[in-house]
Amino acid sequence: MKKILLDLEIDEETIRDMIEQCPEIEEMSESEIMEKINMLREFECNDSQIADIISSNPYYLDSIDTDIKKTINKLKEYGFEDIDSLLEGNPYILNLDDFEIENYIQKREKAGEKLEDIVDDMSSKPYLFYDI
Repeated sequence: MKKILLDLEIDEETIRDMIEQCPEIEEMSESEIMEKINMLREFECNDSQIADIISSNPYYLDSIDTDIKKTINKLKEYGFEDIDSLLEGNPYILNLDDFEIENYIQKREKAGEKLEDIVDDMSSKPYLFYDI
């Protein structure tokens, strides 16, 4: 596990911090870690972005693949683009469920906002995902 993270240029101290935050990742196999890394590559993240995302949000490594894919698919369904930049701007998006994003957007639409404006706002200000 550690070698893969070191290959992404995540330093030892950061890896220790990650394990402290999410001890379950220490027990993960190399193939499990690689699956998570490859999933981020599917979302067009480069290695630098992957290192930033994983080191900022180690809980991603212990998440369920289908939940992550549902979340990303929901973002795409609403018209979000540049998913890699969005995740780099707020790696905790990966901790959200698809229905949470849907509920948040529907709430803003009911308040009179257009979907396009909501997506533009959230894309340019990824910290808004903390409101979800």
